[in-house]
Amino acid sequence: MTARINIGSETSDRQTRGAVSDDSPCLKTRYKYSNEEADCAVLPHLAIRDVSYRAATKDCIVRGCRPNVSGRNDDWGYDEVGETRADATAHSDAKQISAEETQGSKEKTSHGKANPGARAIRLPSSEPESPLKNLKDLYAAPAWRGCIDTFDNWDIRGWALSTDNVMGSVGLDIFLCGIHVTSTTTRYNRPDIDKIVGLPIRAGFRINASAISTEAAANIFTQLKKIADTPQIIGDILTIKIADTDIILPFTGKLLAEKIEVSKILPVLDAIIASQVRNEYISVRDQLISLPVPEEDDTSEVKPIAFYLPQFHPFPENDEWWGEGFTEWTNVVGAKPFFPTHHQPHIPADFGYYDLRVEDVQQKQIDLAKRYGIKGFCYYYYWFSGKKLMTMPIDRHVEKNLDLDFCLCWANENWSRRWDGSESDVLIAQRHVEEDDVEFINSCIEYFKSDKYITVDGAPLLLVYRISLLQNPEATVARWRKIVKSHGFPDLHVSMVESFGLTDPNAYGCDSSCQFPPHGVVAPEVNHKIKDLDPAYRGKIYDYKEVVRSEIARPAAEYIQFRCAMPSWDNTSRKGKDGNVFAHSSPELFEAWMSYLCAQARVNLPSSSRFVFINAWNEWAEGAHLEPDAKNAHAFLNSVRRSLSHDRGLVASLDSLPDDEEIGAVTVGDIKSLVQKLANANQQLQGLIRNHGGSVADRASPFVAVDKSWFEVETITAGDRVWLDNINGRPGHDTKIEFFSRQQTLTLRGWIHSPAMLLSPSLPVFVSLSPTDRSGFSYFAKIYDRERREDIINSLNLSESSVWCGFSIKAALNGVEPGRYSLQFLLSKAGDIKDLVPVPTYIELVVS
Repeated sequence: MTARINIGSETSDRQTRGAVSDDSPCLKTRYKYSNEEADCAVLPHLAIRDVSYRAATKDCIVRGCRPNVSGRNDDWGYDEVGETRADATAHSDAKQISAEETQGSKEKTSHGKANPGARAIRLPSSEPESPLKNLKDLYAAPAWRGCIDTFDNWDIRGWALSTDNVMGSVGLDIFLCGIHVTSTTTRYNRPDIDKIVGLPIRAGFRINASAISTEAAANIFTQLKKIADTPQIIGDILTIKIADTDIILPFTGKLLAEKIEVSKILPVLDAIIASQVRNEYISVRDQLISLPVPEEDDTSEVKPIAFYLPQFHPFPENDEWWGEGFTEWTNVVGAKPFFPTHHQPHIPADFGYYDLRVEDVQQKQIDLAKRYGIKGFCYYYYWFSGKKLMTMPIDRHVEKNLDLDFCLCWANENWSRRWDGSESDVLIAQRHVEEDDVEFINSCIEYFKSDKYITVDGAPLLLVYRISLLQNPEATVARWRKIVKSHGFPDLHVSMVESFGLTDPNAYGCDSSCQFPPHGVVAPEVNHKIKDLDPAYRGKIYDYKEVVRSEIARPAAEYIQFRCAMPSWDNTSRKGKDGNVFAHSSPELFEAWMSYLCAQARVNLPSSSRFVFINAWNEWAEGAHLEPDAKNAHAFLNSVRRSLSHDRGLVASLDSLPDDEEIGAVTVGDIKSLVQKLANANQQLQGLIRNHGGSVADRASPFVAVDKSWFEVETITAGDRVWLDNINGRPGHDTKIEFFSRQQTLTLRGWIHSPAMLLSPSLPVFVSLSPTDRSGFSYFAKIYDRERREDIINSLNLSESSVWCGFSIKAALNGVEPGRYSLQFLLSKAGDIKDLVPVPTYIELVVS
């Protein structure tokens, strides 16, 4: 329940009416009013009996009058406590209410509103008399006097007094739009009234927006919103009553005549409502941090595994292909920046340009990795039809039983001079035939038997870089399992690396998949935003910040998926001006990415396989390395360690210190307690997020076969076009044709250019696959994730109706028959949802 805050806790002092002595002292004072001088008796105290009084004014409101003490014509001001000279000036128009004490019929109040049951106000036919005379002659006056003379952006002021007891406070009830918002009493100085009465009676009242409860503010906001377009008379919004009566305070003539712009006073109410929401958040937070923290056991541990390139040593094949003594360091040293903030070259720090032939180097790498929480290396395993390359570090790991777990990732693509596994300039090829695949798995057994080899429930973990290149993946994996079991293992855990658009491990007979950024990530190209970019540069520059954002927003997979993060990525040291760069990477962004992946691993993965992969430990020529460099030192490694803390890293780092040791103004114990509470709140909030169901984005949209007769598709409008920023994580701007298998998922992100259409989020948009030969079914998938694209609106000078032109979709192709399809988008018209407007992409999809 929301408590209402009341301004003024004092209650009206209802005195019993009595008699006043005939010899009560009085003070003779001369006032000047309307150029007439009059003597009046100002009574220092009054407790008068009931008197019947007929209103001396026609409408209970008399225009401003300024008292002139002792006949002087100079202005006046007061510096009394609670009332400044400015206040006195603002309140110099002393007004009054004149109402009869007798019961009356339903008559209108002074501001024209019907008030059933109110005491009748009698209107004389004679000319109005001075209200000052009424104030001076309190014996003959009505029981209540007062008015409202200020309304300035919810600052409401006025005055009121009771002639029964001018020293007593008067209770008031305040209504806005007929809604009671608060009660208050008169308790502020009003020098203008004091001068007339002759006593410091504190007849003033003030109310501001803080008196309005959030519940009342919400109701008032709703009422005022309906009339916000038209200026309103203040009397139609504000009503102030004498407490326990039906008497309504009138407004000054000037205020009554004014109209207010409702739209200008709504923001104050909006702020009050917002404060309620904030207070509710605080309340929820306080509840969360008061809940007990669940005990954490070893099964919740997340194990980071870093990909490891074993290439940093000379070997004969490299000497033959690239020149004697060639290693990746040759490329790294010669890298050059292509724009002012381009971080090139990457200069190694702790280990220098090391040579893995020196045994001590690998041991130092392992010591450093363990120090920052890395639980294992995933060595790239280069095996080509019985020939091994660069296995020296792996063999040493087994022979020396180095103290770090490891697993293998078979790099089963051609090794080409272009560094991309293509069929061009092949240096050594892969032959995927049955006998080779059997020989490959037999070559792995010696590594599987190592005490340090990573397993999942006893099954060795094997990653395959390009599972789709196998001649028959499912049959091959089945043969591997049989062979591995014959060596005494319970099974083999095969994980498909998500490279080159692969997403569904089940389609290839695998147990899981492993992400491998930058493969599959979504990020806009930002070449045009890079200042002073070398005109010779031909590669693509992407925004690392957007990668982190999209990866954190990525929904959980429907299969076992090991997530992976990259600290940075830049292969210009290998490819020069044709290389790609992910700009704006930083240890802070990497930590945010890793922290999220670790949290997701605790939720989505079995305790035996809570792995988070990192690309990479030492891919120096791709700018992806945890190993320290001259620029970032150990910052990326620190990010890994902090991401593993499970929100308790700071407490763990303080465990060696006594609780009573002071750090600044607080003790170690205080810090531990605070961090523990915040960690608890984090866990509880993550639980709320996990338990929040109904999110459409958690699942891929299915492609559904649609009969053409179900919809009316209009003719394509010239100039309309869908622009695809990414197709399955790769740039889609210049794409003409794409190839997919039915086991894959189609992921698109981009924007729609159709100025004549209303692109409202409430109107459905579909992705359509239509057979190019115009036979068979078309397939529709609905887009659920719409995005505001102010950048497109501004650059193309489009109307606001196009602001929701952005979209992203993940759509499953398993329901699509093999064939060749044109990819287009269908927009729903506001009038008839069955009437669709096509917008082309000019891209063809071949589904196999």
